[in-house]
Amino acid sequence: MQRIDWYLLRSFAGIFLKTIGISVFFLLMQMVWKYVDDLAGRGVDWWIILELLFYWSASVLPMAAPVAVLFAGIMVYGDLAESHELAAAKSSGASFYRLIRPVLLALALIATGMFFVANNLIPVANFKGENLLINIAKQRPTFNLQPGIFYGGIDGYSIKIGGKTDNTVSDILIYDHRERGEGNHTVIMAPEAVLHYTEGNRWMEMELFHGTSYQEYKAEKREERDRKPFLESSFDRMIIRVNMGSFEMGNLYSVNRSDEYNMLGVGQLDNAINELYAQYRMRQDEVNLIMRNKYYGWNSSDTLALEDQAVASLHMKDRLRGHYLFRAVNNAIHAVQSNRDYMEQIQSEYVWRNQIIARHYLEFHKKFSVAIACILLFFIGAPLGAIIQKGGFGLPFVISVLLFLFHYVLTIIFEKMGREWLISPMWAIWLPNLILLPVAIWMTIWAANDATMNSFARLRKRLIFWKQQPAAK
Repeated sequence: MQRIDWYLLRSFAGIFLKTIGISVFFLLMQMVWKYVDDLAGRGVDWWIILELLFYWSASVLPMAAPVAVLFAGIMVYGDLAESHELAAAKSSGASFYRLIRPVLLALALIATGMFFVANNLIPVANFKGENLLINIAKQRPTFNLQPGIFYGGIDGYSIKIGGKTDNTVSDILIYDHRERGEGNHTVIMAPEAVLHYTEGNRWMEMELFHGTSYQEYKAEKREERDRKPFLESSFDRMIIRVNMGSFEMGNLYSVNRSDEYNMLGVGQLDNAINELYAQYRMRQDEVNLIMRNKYYGWNSSDTLALEDQAVASLHMKDRLRGHYLFRAVNNAIHAVQSNRDYMEQIQSEYVWRNQIIARHYLEFHKKFSVAIACILLFFIGAPLGAIIQKGGFGLPFVISVLLFLFHYVLTIIFEKMGREWLISPMWAIWLPNLILLPVAIWMTIWAANDATMNSFARLRKRLIFWKQQPAAK
């Protein structure tokens, strides 16, 4: 390799490493602010928090790498053009294609590394990071009480509060369902309560003031239950002791979930998609069998022909008289409503299953598309830097951010469409890259033909002149 090749490689690698570090930091801070409520006040050691941040930093690499490649390409070739080194290299016989050739080696390594990260490291980081976050959030459940939201993290209780100040809460509503399988038999409401909990203590006390308790009346006879549906009692002060043994500081690395789509590699995703399709078809066959047996009998030989059923229904009204006819019609209406509700539930289930399959497809293609996105954004950034002839952190930084936001917005829009199957999940992931492909080709060819910022002005004048030309008769 010649000296200019080493110079371009060093320049590109230095700017890329700096940019990807800054991008990871900013994206990581976004994750921290998102989960700050789950991390604050948990009494967890600082190195555990650093380990969680390390896992998160791996998961944001697919977003940081493309913008780092784009920015590095703009800055390297923008500096060359601004210092007239690019013109000197071209005058010595080196074309623009020759000048981007050494960086292609680094770009190939980056693309291969991003696929390896997306396929091997990110699933492990998502698995360990999410399990660690869940276990951290369970250490101090009293801090999870949010106004207006039911919290079910305490075994046997569902709690909702209206407001919270330190350990004092207002408008507390407690559903007591400690009896497994029996539902909610007790409801407690109080305008004010104080939570007494010491770190490491096995018990938490909820001290309620001036509240009301409603308890379902248990009786064997239906008539007695209808006459006395529940027992109501008022109290000035009530103390509820909650066992917090399951929330003691335990193993923060225990596994809570491991089958999410973002925790799987390419091979695992392929197997999961096949299994999901098999479950979907099995569920369809099950629903078809249920409805067939419900309306046409167990065996086809036991059912009447359609013509015989139509004739029998015509004489049904003559056979039923009085309240029997009313009861038959009423039962038929209830059966139709029940079947309608059942089919709506089945439809919702099918939609949910399709969305799960779509998310697996999206994650499968993401692992390849991030590598291609790095290559495409380089072939946009490098020609753009040579055209605008600006380096540094001014105009190149603004342009790179705008281009990255354009690509990111396209990705979000098409990904949402893919989740709903408005378009194929495969096209949802690859369409942003396909949209950028002609832009990258056009920019590279234009930069190779010594285009400058004045070329944009001349192109604009030509377009205006072409539009103002009278139509040929």
